[in-house]
Amino acid sequence: MRSLAPPLDYFDYDRLWQRVADQGARDLDLDVWSGGWRYLSLAAVALSQTEAAELAEVTGAFPKLLDHAVQAILDDPAWWSSLAWPWPAIELARQEPPHPRHAASLFGRFDFLMDHRGHWQLIEYNADTPSGGREATGLEPAIARVFGSYQRPSIGFGRRLTAVLQHRIAQHTRPVRRVGIVSSHSWLEDFSQAVWLTRLLCRAGQPALVGDINDLHVTDDHVTLRGRPIDALYRFYPIERLYRHAVFAPLWEAAIDRRVLLLNGLRGFLAQSKACLAWLWTNRHQLPPRARDLVEAHLPPTVLARDASRKQVKEGVVKHVNGREGDSVVFGADLHPASWQGRLLEGGYVVQRAVVSPCLEDVAVDDWTQSVARVGERCACVGAFTLGGRFGGCYTRLDGPITSSRATYVATLIEPSP
Repeated sequence: MRSLAPPLDYFDYDRLWQRVADQGARDLDLDVWSGGWRYLSLAAVALSQTEAAELAEVTGAFPKLLDHAVQAILDDPAWWSSLAWPWPAIELARQEPPHPRHAASLFGRFDFLMDHRGHWQLIEYNADTPSGGREATGLEPAIARVFGSYQRPSIGFGRRLTAVLQHRIAQHTRPVRRVGIVSSHSWLEDFSQAVWLTRLLCRAGQPALVGDINDLHVTDDHVTLRGRPIDALYRFYPIERLYRHAVFAPLWEAAIDRRVLLLNGLRGFLAQSKACLAWLWTNRHQLPPRARDLVEAHLPPTVLARDASRKQVKEGVVKHVNGREGDSVVFGADLHPASWQGRLLEGGYVVQRAVVSPCLEDVAVDDWTQSVARVGERCACVGAFTLGGRFGGCYTRLDGPITSSRATYVATLIEPSP
């Protein structure tokens, strides 16, 4: 894995950047700026053929393991407290119909770091409202043209995503005449994703309707969005927020009765819980040999906080099981003893061994001085999409050791074949 540098002349860089941003806007990549800085970077990450092949292989192997972990946790009350969920949500997840072959999720993103040996280490999974799809379809192709002969890992991403969703829709017990896709009007990124997916489905021949979460209602006869009946639902709205809405309980009752198909439900939210990673590590010796070897090779040791030794805390990263965007992530070595005790009392935390990842370069653009400079010491959090259990493409961000909302998006490309 290595960095690819864009032009460092400000005017050349800005001209290319605007071209890529304009291309991305056609796929609703509207948020290429964030807080006054450029979220879109024209630096890129290049993977070798071997690194790309391993990434695809590991991404294709972990979904079934997480499906197994989800069911095992739901069947074992001793693990329920580790979820930091209210009890009614756990019971609803137990009753929620799984996808065929007991799949917990249809569309998700594994986040990996590369270790010092050049192997991928899984640090988390995102399946509730996975981001990065618009970048894969809109920004990645334009950036790839900047670098010429490099291969794209996300070719056909939109087509493959809609095929997975349509295949699931075809297996539902009732006809799906319209899919509702919801988010919040106040969140530009998430609502753009909702419009993007709606457009993909409509282009593929599946009628879909986008709307605000407050326009979602359930009656005795129908689930409606903006007053129109829907037969399936996909959310770009966090489930922990939806839980506070009055529509949550009747919506899940309709799903359990199979009156509506939830394309991303509670089981998918459970699959992204770090508690599932802790379950896999803790119970790895009960898995078949190949699965055990996969976990030991590509999952950093991850345990519930209550089971962590002092050494594991010092050498690890402490995370909330339901945390998003690095908001609850802290290195154990930096954690005050009182803060650690507070997390133990609160519950819902895991400790994962820290991964030392090679540093890459990004670029810093100063529009005031009209300059572009290389900046180092950036870690690449390489997101690998899973579509129906298969590798689907990449979404990579560069940031410090902990990926935060200040990360920049960079395209992931693959070195040309020899």
